[in-house]
Amino acid sequence: MKEKLKRKCIIMAICVIVGIVIFVLSLVLKGLSESQQGYMSGFGLSFSIASCILLIKNLTSMKNAKTLRDREIELTDERNIQISTKTMAVTFRISIAIQSALSIILAIFMDNELGMYLGLLIGIELIVYVISNVIISKNI
Repeated sequence: MKEKLKRKCIIMAICVIVGIVIFVLSLVLKGLSESQQGYMSGFGLSFSIASCILLIKNLTSMKNAKTLRDREIELTDERNIQISTKTMAVTFRISIAIQSALSIILAIFMDNELGMYLGLLIGIELIVYVISNVIISKNI
């Protein structure tokens, strides 16, 4: 269990660094519009803060035996895994439905180009879904 948490800590530390780099880039890069700069700084800052919180959570779990046991149950309990899997599946379906509706609305009523970009994103998400479905079904 400690090995999994160590890997998660490494990944979260990398995410904190990436978020900070994005934030700094938003301040340093010239030629960005105000909205681009605001988006990059907000994304970088929120990404690094969320990653930092998860990093701290994992580090404290590794130092306390009771907390380590609680995290082990949280990560390995079949019920929690099933809840997480179903939640992700429902979230994906709802997101695809919302994106599809917005893509149609954008393409018809507002900006055809934005609707096409959103439709392209939906297509990429569905291709990734099909490929991961095939890979996972072969591994199970």
